[in-house]
Amino acid sequence: FLSQNLKKSWHPQTLKNIERVWKAEQRYEAERKKIEELQKELREERAREEITRYAQETGTLKKKHDRLDWMYQGPGGQVSREEYLLGRPIDKQITQQYEEPESGPSAQNGLLPGSIFCPTTPASALDLATKIREDPLFAIRKREEEKKREVLTNPVKMKKIKEMLQHNLEKKQKKRKDKKKTKREKGKGKEKKHRQYGTREKRSSSEEQNPRYFYTTS
Repeated sequence: FLSQNLKKSWHPQTLKNIERVWKAEQRYEAERKKIEELQKELREERAREEITRYAQETGTLKKKHDRLDWMYQGPGGQVSREEYLLGRPIDKQITQQYEEPESGPSAQNGLLPGSIFCPTTPASALDLATKIREDPLFAIRKREEEKKREVLTNPVKMKKIKEMLQHNLEKKQKKRKDKKKTKREKGKGKEKKHRQYGTREKRSSSEEQNPRYFYTTS
């Protein structure tokens, strides 16, 4: 009976099904590695942006003025970094920006007159990044952001926070209801006293108007 089932196409132990499972696992593993690489690149990009923003806020680095070229581009002219990370081919204009120019006389290679007075090694961005990383304020801010991110990505902590907020909200609502109840009870007490005072006044006035009633009762 088992040997007959092995010949069936739906049986999991057939070679075709084993091969399908193996291929699916390989695809899943490759996709997982690709996602991890993209997440790593995005984290590094965010860290660089945080360093640059912090340097601009502290005045260590000058803010770059945004160009207005995007106003003259079409709707397809703007491409996000995530698209390049997801496999979009790099445009020629971007590659041309990073191509090294042809070697010729310049102040950097010392072939132009007066180039000895030109600084050959400008302030390195790497040194600036290390200085910012060593800054205690930047470390504190980064630690706070990491803690926030850790809390937001942790379902157990988020559940505890939601429960605590719900408990505080219920507590406030109960307090408000108790306050309204005591206020209502105070209002009822005042109204009762006012009624009793009114009945006494009516009785005293009726006794004054009818002295016979007063003598009979006394």
